[in-house]
Amino acid sequence: MNNILLNSEQKKKYCQTLISELPPDGSKEVCIRNATSSISSKQMRTRWMWMDEVAKSGLGSDDLKRDVDIRAKWMFARPILLRDNETFPLVYKYFMEQVKGSVNYSEYCKVFSDEYISVSKQLNRRQTAEYLTEFQRYWLDKGVNLTDPSLIGLDLSKF
Repeated sequence: MNNILLNSEQKKKYCQTLISELPPDGSKEVCIRNATSSISSKQMRTRWMWMDEVAKSGLGSDDLKRDVDIRAKWMFARPILLRDNETFPLVYKYFMEQVKGSVNYSEYCKVFSDEYISVSKQLNRRQTAEYLTEFQRYWLDKGVNLTDPSLIGLDLSKF
């Protein structure tokens, strides 16, 4: 089954062509539904593929994709949540007041990022595209050859 997100004139024409080529014999079904604003499975696959690629690159200080994810949430999701979410800034401000000046500041930030920042639960599709774009830009600038999302059917600019 193919799901196609209608987000451009090109995709619209592609769908029209697909439908016009279908036999009218009842052997195929076309389903049209409202897209959700939640993170897409393609975005999630891209995210974890890139986390793995960065972990294996040997660049940066994280050798496990989970650790790359924790740092990425702090670097790229946190600013989006601070800008767009009503509740997150309150929790974040309280957290920062509590850990300011602590010798364990860095560790506390990792725990906060791991436990209180969720890309899949707190970011919508557009925000996740922004998160992935910033992640991609950062790591490409560092020399990590991340897989091009257009090669796996995800064009970040269309979100």
